[in-house]
Formats: sequence, structure tokens, C-alpha cells
Amino acid sequence: MKFKVAVVGGAGHIGLPFSCFISNKGIETVIIDVHEENMNKIANKVPPFIEKDLQEELNKAIDSGMVLTKDMKRISECNIIFITLGTSSKLEDIDNFNSLVDDVIKFTEGDTTILLRSTIAPNTMSNIFKKHSNNNLNLRFIYAPERIAEGKAFEELKEMPQIIGSNNDKDYVYISSFFHQLGINTINTSYEEAEFIKLFLNTYRYMQFSTLNFFENIAFENSLDFKKLLNIASKEYPRMNGVPDSGFVGGPCLIKDSKTFSEAYSNSKSIINEYLKVNEMFISNIIERCKNEFNSKKIIQLGITFKPGSDDLRDSQAYLLNKKLIEEGFDVLVYDPFIENEQNWTDIKDFSNNVIIATYHSEFKSLNLDNKKVILIGTN
Repeated sequence: MKFKVAVVGGAGHIGLPFSCFISNKGIETVIIDVHEENMNKIANKVPPFIEKDLQEELNKAIDSGMVLTKDMKRISECNIIFITLGTSSKLEDIDNFNSLVDDVIKFTEGDTTILLRSTIAPNTMSNIFKKHSNNNLNLRFIYAPERIAEGKAFEELKEMPQIIGSNNDKDYVYISSFFHQLGINTINTSYEEAEFIKLFLNTYRYMQFSTLNFFENIAFENSLDFKKLLNIASKEYPRMNGVPDSGFVGGPCLIKDSKTFSEAYSNSKSIINEYLKVNEMFISNIIERCKNEFNSKKIIQLGITFKPGSDDLRDSQAYLLNKKLIEEGFDVLVYDPFIENEQNWTDIKDFSNNVIIATYHSEFKSLNLDNKKVILIGTN
């Protein structure tokens, strides 16, 4: 079967790696996006963000004819439409998302499959199906949630099975043939199951990482060094293998999806809210440490992105810490090698002897921090 794919929102973190992956499998691919800066970079083979192997994959995709456009009418040429823009529990986001789905459907023609790829609230797929199933178009609606870790897209796309939330077995068999052309195995679920799984995975990871911060908060309140205690507790103790360090829990998915989960499943709200409070207290305790341990209000902050090796500031707790430190009257200069137009280390290294490592990029390991008072937030 011959497929031609449109990826709406294809210039973003989810859409672009997936678009390149599809195109480089020999399937005609059209990126539809209104983000002018990203689209110009992509057209010139310049990755708009950091993603392992994206440069090589983008070069191949552009050379093989991947199309870039902001014209939604190009949807009419395609029989597979991916929507890679997500929503949240906010009413404004939900309204904007539903409006986008309506616009996509308006331009479809003939036998077309529409797949949602990003986070959606429970019952979204059923509501879309009910609204559009009788519009005299032969449309299939599929939820194919993205579960890729940022920075590992091309690796994990090849390795992980694709969950397919469908309304019936016939639709599942049809869309499975597309993913099999990509070399991706599939797992059949209902709409409701796929929606729950997507939210559950990110909520679980948020709670898992936050649990360490809960213990660090208690250690701080009792004047104990939690990182020292964690290191001792984990040493040659197999049941602590794989336990993460305490540290910031953020990024574009974990917080947002946890809030969406708590809004959707009301009996989860109290416990998830407690985890959100844990991380608020974690930041407050860091600020208290700065007040207690630093000898001045001047600080050099190393790292501001949401995780090591990333240039992504979305829901970055390191960025939030920076704002709160400034609100508390601290004078903070930031060095982050992944952020353009920021200061260089050589320019700010003499600004202060107080250093806070907020995002532990590997580049920081070679810095000379002798004679500096250093607070390390986390290593993950």
C-alpha cells in the first residue's frame, strides 16, 4: 500500500525527528508548520534544537524530497495525517487543540487516517470520533502516543513498539501496515487504554523522580546531607541499583502530563498535588541553602535547561530556580553551553566564588571549580 504522510507541527521536538524518520524510510512526507524560524532552519538543513543524529537524518530527508510548508491545504494530498501538537488540562489548550483537529479534517479528502501523537486528555479520541464519524468522509481516527525520550528519538523509534489506540480491529490492521513499513511493531489497545498509558508513564516517572526529592527535603530539615546518605545507602546494595539522584523534575511532559492525569482521574489529585508541593519545597530549600552557605548574594549558575545535554527550556526547573533566586535578591549570572547568546565561562568565572550547578551538563566536569563554594542540585 502506498502512503503519503503529512505531519502537522512537524517542525517541533516530536514532529521533526519523526518526519525525518518516515521520509528516510522512503515514504513521501510533508511537514506542515507555521513556526517560521524553525522552518527556515530546517529548509537550510540546520537542526532547530539538539537531538542526537538529527543533523544526519535531516540532511538525508531534505535531499530525498521531504516537503516543508505552512499551507494546510497540502493535507488533501496525503492519506496519513499526524498531529504532533499536544494539549493539556487547561481549557484554552483544549479549545485550541480541538480547533486544530477541525481544521485538519476540513482539508482531508477521500480515504484518510488521522493520528494524534502527543499528550491528550482522556476521552479526547472518543469525542473526536463522535463529532466527526458522520461527516460523509472515510476517516479513521487513531491515537498513536509518542513515548520517546528527548535526545533518543532515532534510537527509540527503531526499538520500541508503537501503541495503537483504535476504535476497531479493522482500523488497527490498516494502520499497523503503515508502521510495519517503518519497521515498527505495534500493540493494539482501545482509545481509553492508550490515553491512560501515555499519561500514566509520565506521571509515574514524575512521581518516581520526585520521591527522592521528598527524602532530600526531610534530610535538609534535619540538617543531614542526603546525597552523602544516598551514596552510602546505595554502595554495594543491589536493591538500590538504578535509583536516581535527587534533583530537578521538569521538562515538557512530566509536570504537564501529571497535572492532566490528576484532572482526569480525580481520586489521584491529592497524591499528585503532594508531589508537586514536594518539588516546590525542593526549590525553596535550595534557595535557603544559598542564603545559609554562600557568603554573598552573587552566584554563578551553571546550567539552565531542563536536563543535561539538552537545549530545551520548557518547564525547566533550573530556569524557574534562576527566576526565584533573582526575586530573592540574588545577582545571578548563567553559563549554559547549550543556550545561544549566553555568557561564556571565561567571561563570568571571576564574578563570584559561589557556584550552583543546576543542570549537570558533562561540559561542566572539566571546569576548574577549586576555591569555589559549590552547591550541586543533581547529576541526572
